[in-house]
Amino acid sequence: MNKTLLLILCDFLLLNLLALSRWDRTEPPTAPAVAARSASAQDDVVAALRLSLEEEKANREKLARDLATTRDESRSRAAVLDQARTRTTELSERLQKTEQEAARLAQQSQVETERSRAALEAAKAETESLRQAKEKLRTEADALRSQLTVAEVQAKSAEEKMKLTTATLRQAEEEKKKLIEQNQSLSQGVTQLAEKSGQMTQEIREYRPVAPNALYAGYLDRRATVRLMAERPSAQGQRVRRTESRAILLTDGTRTAALVPLSQTPFDLGDAEGSWDSLTGTLTLPPPSNFPQPLPNLESLSGSDPRLLLAPVPLALVEKHPELAYRIASNPFRFPKALLISPSGKGYGECSFKLDPSFPGYLEMDSRFLNRLQGEYAPEAGDIVLSLNGEFLGVMINDHFCALVPSLTPGPGLPLDSKGASRSAGETLATLKKRASALDSPLR
Repeated sequence: MNKTLLLILCDFLLLNLLALSRWDRTEPPTAPAVAARSASAQDDVVAALRLSLEEEKANREKLARDLATTRDESRSRAAVLDQARTRTTELSERLQKTEQEAARLAQQSQVETERSRAALEAAKAETESLRQAKEKLRTEADALRSQLTVAEVQAKSAEEKMKLTTATLRQAEEEKKKLIEQNQSLSQGVTQLAEKSGQMTQEIREYRPVAPNALYAGYLDRRATVRLMAERPSAQGQRVRRTESRAILLTDGTRTAALVPLSQTPFDLGDAEGSWDSLTGTLTLPPPSNFPQPLPNLESLSGSDPRLLLAPVPLALVEKHPELAYRIASNPFRFPKALLISPSGKGYGECSFKLDPSFPGYLEMDSRFLNRLQGEYAPEAGDIVLSLNGEFLGVMINDHFCALVPSLTPGPGLPLDSKGASRSAGETLATLKKRASALDSPLR
C-alpha cells in the first residue's frame, strides 16, 4: 500500500469518526444501539476499504497499462534514437568523406590554378616576345622602306644626270660636227676656227657641274660684310638699331652689287612711311680688299622679290679681283638640282627644284619631310641658291620657294644719310610693302 492510499484511508476514518461522534450532551445510548452502530461502522469501513482496494487495483491496472504504453513508446523512441544515431553516423561518415573530397578537390584546384598561372605567365612572356619581334620587324621594314626611297631618289637623280650627260654629249657631237665642217672650210680662216673652239670650250665648261664642296669653300672665301645703323626717335628717347650681315657679291657683266635681304637690315615693311634721324652703312669686301667702304644708299630690285636689296659696289673696288663676284645664271634651268648654302655658312646641300607656272620668277624647292628624316639639307629662309656650275640663282624667301634674281636692275632706293631725317626711305619701304602684299600667300 502506497502512501497515497494510506492517507486516503486515514482521512476517510477521521471523517467517519467526526460524523458519528455526538458533541451535544445527550444520554449515552444503550448498549444494543451502540453495538448496532459499531457493527454498521465496521461495515462501512470494510466497504470503504473494499472500494479503496478496487480503486487501487484499477489504478494499478491503469498504471500497468500506462507503463506498458510508456515502455512501448520508449522502445519506439529507442528505435527512432537508434535510427537517428545510425543516420547521424552515416551522415558523419558522408560528411567526413565530403570534407576529404572537398580537401582533395581544393588541393587539385590549387594545383590546377598554379598550372594555369604558370601557363598564363608563359603566354604573357610569349606575347611580349612576339610584340618585341613585331616592333623589330616594323622598325626593320621602316628602315628598308626608307632605304628603298633613298635608292629610288638616287636612281632618279642618276637617270636625270645620265639624260643630262647624254644631251651634253649629243650637243658636243653636234658642235664637233660643226667644228669639223668649219675645219674643212679653209675659206673661213684660222681666226674664226679659234673663236668657235673657244665658244665650245666655254659652253662645255658651263654645262659641267662643279663639286658642291668646292662651291661651298668658294662661298666662304667670297663673302662681303654689310654693317648698317639706324637711329630714330621713340617714346623712350633715341632708339638705335645695328645689323651686320654676310652678303654675296653679284655681277651681270655691267655692274656689281652686294645682295642683302631686307630681314638682315634695320628696316622692315612695318616701317613704311617712317622717318629716321640717321642712316649709315659700310661695306667690307673679302680679302685682300678687306677694309670698310661707306655705302651711299641701298637699292631695291625691280625684277625680283621686293624683300631683296642691293648695296652698290664701285667698279674700282672689284676690277682687280673680279672672281669675288658671282655671275647671275644665264640659264637657271640647266641643271635639275641647285646648291643651297646657309648665309652663316654653317651648312649646305643639294636640293631638287621644279617650276610652277602659277609663280613666275620663283623656284619651288623640294623640301619634303622625308628628305629631312633622311638627313638631307632642309631649305630655310635666307639660304643662298647657286647653280651647280657656280652661277647665282636666287635667295630662299621661305622654306619652299626661291626668288630668282635675273638681273641687277635697280628699283626705288633707300638713301643712307647721317646728317638728318630722311622720309624717302620710308616711302621706298611703303612701295616695297605694297609689292609684297600683292604676292600670293605661298610666297609671303
